[in-house]
Amino acid sequence: MVVGEIIHEKDVVVIGAGPAGYEAALRLAKHGRDVTMVDRSQSGGECLHKGCIPSKLLASSARKLKETAPGVTIASSFSMEKWHSEKNRIIDSMEKGLEMRFKSSNIDCVKGNAAFLSSERIGVEQGEKFEVWSFNDVIIATGSRSISPSFISIGQENIFPVEQLYALSSLPNRLVIFGADYLTVEAASTFRSLGAEVTIVTDQETVLSEWDESIQRECKRQFKKQKIQVFRGVSDCSVKDHGLGLIFRNHNGENVELETEIIAYSIGRASNSDSLGLDQAGINLEDEEYIHISEGCETSIPTIYACGDVTGGPSLAAKGIKQAKTAADRCCGIKAAFTLDCLPQVIQTQTPIASVGLTEKEAKEAGYEFITASSSMQANGYAMVMGHTEGRIKVIRDRESHVLLGFHAVGAGAVELIEKATLALEMGARDEDFIYPYSPHPGYGEAWTEAVEMTVESVVETKVR
Repeated sequence: MVVGEIIHEKDVVVIGAGPAGYEAALRLAKHGRDVTMVDRSQSGGECLHKGCIPSKLLASSARKLKETAPGVTIASSFSMEKWHSEKNRIIDSMEKGLEMRFKSSNIDCVKGNAAFLSSERIGVEQGEKFEVWSFNDVIIATGSRSISPSFISIGQENIFPVEQLYALSSLPNRLVIFGADYLTVEAASTFRSLGAEVTIVTDQETVLSEWDESIQRECKRQFKKQKIQVFRGVSDCSVKDHGLGLIFRNHNGENVELETEIIAYSIGRASNSDSLGLDQAGINLEDEEYIHISEGCETSIPTIYACGDVTGGPSLAAKGIKQAKTAADRCCGIKAAFTLDCLPQVIQTQTPIASVGLTEKEAKEAGYEFITASSSMQANGYAMVMGHTEGRIKVIRDRESHVLLGFHAVGAGAVELIEKATLALEMGARDEDFIYPYSPHPGYGEAWTEAVEMTVESVVETKVR
């Protein structure tokens, strides 16, 4: 420290203004803490400006473009220019809404780059201005960034992370997406529905490999229906013609060349922790990248907490928000903890996908003796009325205790039903908790009840035999 250096005293500093960061700041302010939030970019983070909101908005537009109803004839068309106008309006409205909440909560928002100077101080660079802050507590919520495949050279304008697809000024005619995760599947489904010729290429053996096999099968069927070509288990990938083509060996060892206008990729995320000076604070890392935290989001330093993508695990806003509230509570001496056991996952494909709890594979590995059952949406009256009979619901429950272990759904209503499933898992619900209550008729929820009833009938039949 330079003699005479001014140290600005802060109560709680939140580094990052994405979903995890702003939720932590708002929670802290609610508990009466004096909060300073610092971020180098815009309020709302990548989720609001580049990821969650734009991707879901475009998926919604693509879905509405294809919607039909008995007796109704509508000539629909899509304008990327008008879509961008509406996207910008929504993002601006949400960002202003956040800023109003910050102001009403007396949260001091600072735009700049923060880094630890020690376990008790951070330096904040704001253009040519540099300040040193001391603090009582800090919550780190700096998020993550896309990892690029090894065969791709960064800097080519038509090769970029999948989230940048939602910033395109016009729709591509041909699109190759390298990846096998939910972002890949969502983008492929959306852009195909808007008319692009879409191909998925991955070095993984299966798309959505960590999801339940029932979802993998249904997803494969949807790809076939949408005419999305998928190459799995590829090797020796290389880019040709400055990104206008992709060369690789397919799983049979045959050479394949694809022509395209754009190559987007989604193969994982890297923690935004490398510029934080974590070593100066003595904060322990996992795999030399992610911040190690307890169930209360504490780091190895008692006054420093972390939440969201910077801590590793699934890169989901829902996880970051839960961890943010946990970190804020613990920071204020309130008992709180988080777990990933009941973390719901949703993919806004044209036929939505939702999952929570154990997959069948995970249930086997955990040693459960379980029963599974599924119900097709083709037999659901409300799905017929709404004209959305694609997909099915699958439940997994313990044979002896009758407790729900997992819920996996593809089809209209999947996103709405996942909230019910998440609550049921958290409460340790049994099959009778789904069978006894009334289900609206007609309604998507009847497919859930039907699937659970099948697990009971399966036990009865087994005992009879």
